[in-house]
Amino acid sequence: MGRFVEVVRGLYYEEELLRSLTRFIEWSELVELFSAVKRPCRKYFVRVNTALISAGELVDLLRSRGFEVYQHEFIEEAIWFPVEGPFELPVADKVVVADKYAAESVYQGADLYAPGVVKANGVKRGDDVLVVAPTGEPVGFGVAVMDGEEMIKRRRGLAVRVLISVYRAPKVKELPEYRMGLIYDQSLPAQVVTRVLDPQPGEVIVDMCAAPGGKTTHIAQLLRGRGVVYAFDDSSTRIKRLEYEVKRMKLRNVVVIKHDSRYIHVDYPTLRAHKVLIDPPCSALGVRPKLYDVKSYREVIGCSEYQKQFLREAVKILVRGGVIVYSTCTITPEENEEIVRYAIEKLSLELEDTEYRKLGSPALPLLGREKGVIRFYPHRHDTPGYFIAKFRKRN
Repeated sequence: MGRFVEVVRGLYYEEELLRSLTRFIEWSELVELFSAVKRPCRKYFVRVNTALISAGELVDLLRSRGFEVYQHEFIEEAIWFPVEGPFELPVADKVVVADKYAAESVYQGADLYAPGVVKANGVKRGDDVLVVAPTGEPVGFGVAVMDGEEMIKRRRGLAVRVLISVYRAPKVKELPEYRMGLIYDQSLPAQVVTRVLDPQPGEVIVDMCAAPGGKTTHIAQLLRGRGVVYAFDDSSTRIKRLEYEVKRMKLRNVVVIKHDSRYIHVDYPTLRAHKVLIDPPCSALGVRPKLYDVKSYREVIGCSEYQKQFLREAVKILVRGGVIVYSTCTITPEENEEIVRYAIEKLSLELEDTEYRKLGSPALPLLGREKGVIRFYPHRHDTPGYFIAKFRKRN
């Protein structure tokens, strides 16, 4: 394994991976890109469950309760709240160390729960505490709700009530509208994915890597109760979350299946889909805010080979003339444009244009074509880094 470079604080990437990226992105812009990844987006997006309420009605409801909220101009179910910050944090004598994912949530204003606590030496209930990431970077200031020892031993319950965070976004999951199933916390590019797929009533749609359920539930609501989405995932924990989200949002046209979707045609030989969504595991270099990350080039190549397996299977279950949409939350060419080239050259799929291309940037030059591909860059579009490609099966 080669040498790792700290591009910006806390983000370490192998030199070979960086060389791959700088074939197409100047180093200065790459630093700008990863600097943006360190921060949350300025717009905090959620998706309105239009199976239960219209976006306009929900916006009016939230505004009547004092929220500043806006509707996206092209995607009606996408609404957003402004994100405030950065704020300076007060000094505290006691420190609670949160894991990477919990720290990234606290960084945007979430409370800290016991499962996300790594260390809380000497902390007593009622203490003012500084919450820090594993790197030592401060992310929030709050009051301990339990003793530090209890946080580690119990592994459940609220550990720190956060009073001030570096950035502040609405605590969406505490809203009554969330409990009622009216909204889903989802980035703009993730919502664009389902719009590119364009689910139509009466269609059979397969979501190959469905959990935790953002895109599955979006597909289901756009089907308007007619048609079905088969949601596959191989993780028991993630399947439970998917089932919870489907139930919370009161969607009835979702069939949840715990199964490795790389083998659908073997174990579900009669299943045929009009459309297939592939949002596979990836290197996640575009996810933000990201306070700490370490990635090797070998991991990227491993993801790329894994992603191809889903594409090969999708072609087998897709009807002639059917559509595949492939998406990732990363920026590497190996997991994006190279996958598109593989789909065209080895699987005889054709890229198909989408009107949503205007929301992002074109493909990297190695592909030699723009239609059917959308790239979202954190520093250009103020979104997570994302990639979307739309294919059609002609034969």
